[in-house]
Parts: sequence; structure tokens; C-alpha cells
Amino acid sequence: MRKESSSYALGHIVEELTQGKPYVFVVMPYKSRWDFFVHIREVVRQAVGLAAIRADDVHGAGHDLLAKIHLLIERAELVIAEISTPSANVFYEVGYAVGVQKPLLLLVEEGVDVPTDLKGREVISYSGSREAMEVFDKRLADHLRSRVNAQIALLRDMLEADIPTPAYIVASPRYPGKDSRIRAQAYDQRTFGDNLGVLGLISAFGCIMGEGRGVELVSGQYSPPDLLSRPLNLYLIGSPKSNPPVREMLQRLQKGREPNWTLGAFPGEKEEGDYLTALYRTKNGQVDLVEGRTEYLGTEGALIHVMDHGIIVRGPHPDYPGRLVMVLAGPHSLGTGAACLAATRSPLIQQIKAALPVGVDIADKRHTLWVLVRGEISRRDTLLDMEGVSVLEAGIYE
Repeated sequence: MRKESSSYALGHIVEELTQGKPYVFVVMPYKSRWDFFVHIREVVRQAVGLAAIRADDVHGAGHDLLAKIHLLIERAELVIAEISTPSANVFYEVGYAVGVQKPLLLLVEEGVDVPTDLKGREVISYSGSREAMEVFDKRLADHLRSRVNAQIALLRDMLEADIPTPAYIVASPRYPGKDSRIRAQAYDQRTFGDNLGVLGLISAFGCIMGEGRGVELVSGQYSPPDLLSRPLNLYLIGSPKSNPPVREMLQRLQKGREPNWTLGAFPGEKEEGDYLTALYRTKNGQVDLVEGRTEYLGTEGALIHVMDHGIIVRGPHPDYPGRLVMVLAGPHSLGTGAACLAATRSPLIQQIKAALPVGVDIADKRHTLWVLVRGEISRRDTLLDMEGVSVLEAGIYE
């Protein structure tokens, strides 16, 4: 528990430093010129209105240094790395940023060669003259606007309705008990399953609308019975077993069109109690089971899902033009988590965009789109990381 509580405390330190806003993380050798970092920080502030921080801005005395670096990189909108002076620490942090697929910009002093392993990455060179620094400032500002604004634009294209508020996240995560059919983790160690959608949507709306604005979180089990008929933007997370409104809204969004996606009892099961859920696809009148995979893993040899599928169905609210409804669901936590990550992380939204038919604009909210994703667990802790998510197919209902 010490590691988890340490990460939790570090997270609060970062939130206080950045006031809960997105930030740019700057990687530099520890003995680099402070004035150059201050210069970069000011360009970032003027160009995109974000804070630029270094690891030593976060006073994490008593916390594991690598844990601090990892958290700062993982939460950053963009990583800027000054690599002119060879440094094992800098190259480790650059490698970690690449490993977690974080957007990366390299800065290098003119005349210094970029290491072979980093060639092909985006690089901006600089020198000490006034004229050269003016060119550097413009190039850095242009890159920042392109990268940061592009990420927010993707989130807007995927998630924001024409009438953005009010927006309701509707979720009801289920936790494995001693009698669960298939157990995953005995204890929560990091965000997983339906909670990936809650976290992802709140983070995305924070970027789009500003901190704490425009989104509510309500329970799928205890929400008002007329919730679906109200003029709201709705983001429904999980299968009908845990989140009953999902069944009706899936039907209303798809209107019987194919491919038609349903979540119901596994073959041979009844929809009673803690039944085993399955994802079905109907195409050309034929119903097929979209199967995942389970294995015995973990310290207790528990049977867990190691591969699962999830669906995203997004369309205009059936009753209210300008409002948006989105379903993020899978038969199990792994599939739901994969759908949630795909819909709320800009690199995966880009994959959805690429998978849509030619001529289909992901930002066009007039049509209902569907996406099939696959999630595969991390063998490190049997949970789900972004690199474990694959976008398999995507389309729209005409």
C-alpha cells in the first residue's frame, strides 16, 4: 500500500502545482541553465496557456524519484526534452515518454548531433544569438499550438456535443466479490474497467471546458427513471448488467441497423443475478459471439480475462437535436476499459478516425458511429494500458 499512497500523494502535489490544468513536462539535465528553462516556460505560457514544469518543481521529498518522473510524464500533455548534453537521466526519461506514447519534442543546440536512436523524432535547434532565439521561439510556439491544440481538437471531435452542456456520465462499476464468476484483482491498485471511462471523460471535459465545469457523474443503478428522456448529453459506461440504461439506449441508437451490437447473457446463461455477459454482433441477419480469452493468472491462480472486446456507439440523442449520446461498453471490465480508453485518449481517437470509412468526419455528430475495440491485459499487473488497446473496426449507420 505504500507505493499506492505515495503515487496518490504525488498526484495531489502535481495538481496543486498546476491548479488541475494540463501541463508540459520539460526534461533537462539537472545542472542545465535555469534561465533557458525559464525562457521555455514563458514561450509555453504565451503560446498555449499551459504551465511548463520540471521534475525539481515538484517537491516530493520522501517519494521515489522514478515514480515521480513516471507520473509527471504520464500526466503531461507534451514532453519537451533538451538533449544537447549527454545524460543518462535525460535519455531514460525520453525513453519512458516514447514507451508510454507521449508526444515528444526534442531541443538541441546547433552543431550537436541527435543520437541515432532519436533520429526521426521532431527536433528544434537553437543557438544563443538574439535572431536565432527569435526563430526558435516561433518554431517552438507553432509546434506547441499544433500539438496541444490538436489533442484537444480530437477530444472535442469525439466527445463534445453541438450543445455541450449539461453532460452526464452514467456509470455503475461492479467489483468482484468472493462468489464472482471470474475474478480480476483482489484489490484496486490503479484505474481499471468502467472507472477508466469516468477518469477519462472527466479529464477530457476538463481539457475541453475547463476544470470542474459542465459534467455530472451519476449512478446507472440509482439515476432517475426518466434520465434518457431528458435533454442531456449522456455518456453511458458499462454493460446492461451493471448499467441498466445502456440496453435501451443501444437499441435506440442503432435502430435495428447492422452491424448491430448487443450485450446479453453468455450462451446457456440466463440474465439473472451475476450472470456471465457476452458481446454479440448481428450482420446479414446472422448473430455471432465476439469472444475474448481467459487464463489462470495471479498469485492465487484466479481465472481472469486476458483479452476482451468493447464497443463504442455514439450518435445524436434520439429526442433532442444538438445533444449527444455515447455508449462505452464491453461484456467485462477489460472490454469496457478498452472502449473507454479508445474514446478518451487522443492517440486512440486518431486510430478511430483513421479506421472510419473514407469521407466520414469523426466530428460530424449527425450520424451514429460504431467502433469495435480489443483490450489485452498488461502482463505486468494484469490491468490495462493504452498500448493494450487496438481499434479493430469502425463505421457509421446511414
